[in-house]
Amino acid sequence: MGVMVPGLSAAFSYGDLLQVRLKAYRNGGWRRLKGVEKALFKASMELARLRGRIVNPLLVKQVREIVSKLLQTPAARILQLGREHASRLLELYKRNGVLKWAPSLSKWLKDPEYVFWLGLNQLALKSLGYV
Repeated sequence: MGVMVPGLSAAFSYGDLLQVRLKAYRNGGWRRLKGVEKALFKASMELARLRGRIVNPLLVKQVREIVSKLLQTPAARILQLGREHASRLLELYKRNGVLKWAPSLSKWLKDPEYVFWLGLNQLALKSLGYV
């Protein structure tokens, strides 16, 4: 079993999926999955255990998406949320002409530290049920 790199695997073995599941249990990724995603992952593990590996392209694609969610670190999740929010804000500000009178705002929305801060705020708002 090597290190799993999401997006590069053309097939998943039982050992690969077991390694991902154990890491997800430790990093809290398993709790973030929806019930359907957990069921698909468990069924895929059983299929891989019985057949040796999963090679069906459609199933591999779906499992790859779940694996990328499971292996995502908290910092990566925060940055992802921050980037998404920053791009929405940038589009909104462009559309409404805010960047004409506040051009430095576009620099802020590209600054990694500010994007991280935006992501933290988005995560806090999500945990409180506001977003």
